[in-house]
Formats: sequence, C-alpha cells, structure tokens
Amino acid sequence: MLGTMILWFGWYGFNAGSAIKLGSDVNPVVIARSVVNTTLAGATSGIVALMCNFIYSERKTGEPVYKLSAAMNGCLCGLAAITGCCGIIEPWASIAIGSIAGLLYLGTCFILDKLCIDDAVDAIPVHFAGGAWGVFATGLFASPTGLNQLYGNNNSIHVGWFYSLGRGSGDFALMSCQIIGFCCIIFWVVAVMTPFFFVLNYMGMLRSDALEEIVGLDVSYHGYSPSNLREEVPRDLIRAYYQQHRPQYDLATRDDEEKDTDNVDRIE
Repeated sequence: MLGTMILWFGWYGFNAGSAIKLGSDVNPVVIARSVVNTTLAGATSGIVALMCNFIYSERKTGEPVYKLSAAMNGCLCGLAAITGCCGIIEPWASIAIGSIAGLLYLGTCFILDKLCIDDAVDAIPVHFAGGAWGVFATGLFASPTGLNQLYGNNNSIHVGWFYSLGRGSGDFALMSCQIIGFCCIIFWVVAVMTPFFFVLNYMGMLRSDALEEIVGLDVSYHGYSPSNLREEVPRDLIRAYYQQHRPQYDLATRDDEEKDTDNVDRIE
C-alpha cells in the first residue's frame, strides 16, 4: 500500500511536471488540468477494479472479498492510462478512461491466469494494458480546448475522434497517429527483447526449475526457513529440493516440522 501511494505521489511529478516549462500564459491551467485528471483517473480505476472484483468473487465463490491488491494495482493501471493525455482531456474523460482501465486490469489478469502466465506483480495488466489503453484514449478524448492550451492556438484541427464525430467530420488523423505509435512501440520492444529472452532461455536463466517453483523462490533465493512453510509445501518436495540444490545442508538435523506445543491446530 505504501508503494502504491509513493508511486501515485510521484505520478504528479512527471504528469504535471512535464508542463512546467511550456512557456505559455496558460501554463498553470495545463498543470492544474494534469493534476486533476491524474487524480480522477487513478481513483476511479482503483474503485472500479475493487468493486468489480468484489462482485466477481461473490458470484464465483459465494463469498464477497475486498481484494486490496486489486484496488492498488487498479489505481496504478488508471495512472498509467492517463499519463499520455492528462494535459489535453477534460475531467469527465479522465473518469471514463479510469473506469475502462480498471476493467482492463481485471480482464488482463483473468487472461493471464487462464494462459498460466505468472506475473507476480501484475506488471502486464498495469503497464501494458493500462499504457496501451492510454495511447488509444488520447486519440479518442483529446479535446480542442486542451490541445489549444497545451500547444497554442490553431492546433486543434485534428482532435480526438469523439470530438471529430461531434463536429460531423469523423477526422481519424490523431487516432491514426496513435495506432501507428502503438505499433512502433510493440515492434521496438519485440525486436529488442526477443533475442535477449532467447539467449536467457538458451542459458537456462529465463526461469527457475520446476522444483524451485513448487517450493517457492522465497526458499531458493531468499533463504526462507522450511519451518515457516507449514503445510503450504509438501515435506517430500522440500527435502527433494534441499537434496538437489543444497546437499551440504542436512535438513534432517533441522527441526523443520513445527511442534504444535500449544495445540493451536487442534483448537482451530
């Protein structure tokens, strides 16, 4: 929770701070709009993600759960989505962008779970899904007023697609630029990172082995004591891991089986 609040606080620095040196009379207006839109999008996305996950858990399991991580990562997804357009959209649009970002976060998490892709910190739903939505949202919601104030007069010819439809023109120029930019980002990342991951995979450094994954990286990487795992991991797998990876460590001499001296388990 502290990390989320630190990130949210820092978001004001590079969203509103980006407009400090515009050299325009409307500089304070653009900064204020950026701050308001950043706040609204992050808060809305967090609330939507929290409540939709609450409803989903109740429908699926019969037990409603307020999942704090959904709220926190939902906020971050909304903040990622609003970053690209915070200075050129209206506050009502930031609420719409944040609402969709919260749903995108939950939907992407669900897809990753179905595909058995392990993303421990939900980086893909937050940064990829939220960032991609922010690219497209700019092409949809960029307002004439925001563009004029940020870039100067007569710079609102190509506005967001929704505003273009309102003018009766259907101008898709700005949205086309956003789509091309998104494709360039995907191409750049794939071109640069694919060879990198192939090399890591060839060297066996891309992922941990199966036994380490079952036992948990807290044990293999951070020296977490087997006695603290309780019943989360079967004891035979713990012993197999230590025999394979740490043969010098005599697990048999350790009191890896916790003694229930206070009969806590029996009472529970």
